[in-house]
Amino acid sequence: MSKTETVDIQPVKADAELMSAWLGDMEDISISPKLLFDLQTLLRHYADFLVPDKKVSIDYACEGIPCASVDKNQVFIPVDMLKEGRVDETISAVIHELHHIKLSDGETEICRNLFPYFKRILKTVEVEHYGRKMSLWDALASHGNMTANQIVQRELKHKYKDYIYQFFGDLFLLMNAVEDVRIDEMQPENLKKYRFKHEKICYDKFAERIAEGEIDTNTLHGQFLNSLFHWKGYVKDDIIANSNLTSDFIKDVETPNDYFPNTFQTFGKVVQDHAGALWKQFEEQTEMNQSAISDFLADEVGEEGGDTGSLQGDEELKLEPKKASDCTDVDAEFVEQVRHELGEDDIRDLLTAMGNPEGETEADNKGEPRFVINPQLWAEIQAFKAINHVPCREIMNQAPQGIDYDTLIFDCYA
Repeated sequence: MSKTETVDIQPVKADAELMSAWLGDMEDISISPKLLFDLQTLLRHYADFLVPDKKVSIDYACEGIPCASVDKNQVFIPVDMLKEGRVDETISAVIHELHHIKLSDGETEICRNLFPYFKRILKTVEVEHYGRKMSLWDALASHGNMTANQIVQRELKHKYKDYIYQFFGDLFLLMNAVEDVRIDEMQPENLKKYRFKHEKICYDKFAERIAEGEIDTNTLHGQFLNSLFHWKGYVKDDIIANSNLTSDFIKDVETPNDYFPNTFQTFGKVVQDHAGALWKQFEEQTEMNQSAISDFLADEVGEEGGDTGSLQGDEELKLEPKKASDCTDVDAEFVEQVRHELGEDDIRDLLTAMGNPEGETEADNKGEPRFVINPQLWAEIQAFKAINHVPCREIMNQAPQGIDYDTLIFDCYA
């Protein structure tokens, strides 16, 4: 059974200052089916000239922030932004997603390039698993194989698949943040006005939360948010300022894969800490250390897994071995907020691109998002497609100079 839910959009004043240059004066315009149709038409126009070689679908379909699947050539327009009347921000975000489709590697390629770093980081973290000390990678490997393809296809049959998907998803978010810098710098000059307005709004919210002590920039999610605003010119981040991961380097690489080494050299320590912190959190939630069969499992893991001898640092990433118990605790609430507000939909769409959510079949899901616009409103929006506007000019005896008029043709054929 499909799990889709409908979302209504009520008439609210539209923040469409920049879009008004395309549609004319919109000072007192509210969200309406006609405005949503005009917005969809504008975004369709942008898609046609930004990615003319691809058939891109753009739909009002996703709740949350905009997201895209490069593999599937899909862009989802965010319902939440429009519910609040944030039209210019919606345009900015969809232009951004269109540039992902134009310039970025697909989700499958990104995941396969990420996997070696995923493994290398986990090999530097020491855990005590069923009474034995070993690397986090060996602890996971003792319960079954992990491959990039299994993660990409969403086919892991693993006791700790939730941890694997979560940590891997956070690495995907990190690389997406770096890729955002590259594709934003490559936007056409005439479209950057949308981006600049959107970035300023995002930074003001970030600065407010920093001032209130709600964001720890020493954590993975806090660090890459701070790095983003460093690259955008709003703050100075010492880690990025002292690294080779400059915005010029990022935008000038030949392929996105070229900045992977610099990224993990720069963020290696905070990623390592995050891997151990997530594992601690996962242990606590699943109470792994309190299993009644821990002694038996310790013997089994001891035979198949590793021990402290398999733990290693990573010279290239400048990482010494680190105990998970020494890693910073995860601020679960903040991490979830970041995943939702600044990328959770990227992960959700990534997982959708990888395969159907667990328990759903292709027949159930049919590739449709789980949150869709109210069907009645959607029908009203699409009805404008049936209206054909024909500018006309007619010469008559009474008016040899000609008369200009507009004809609207409504195609009711079904």
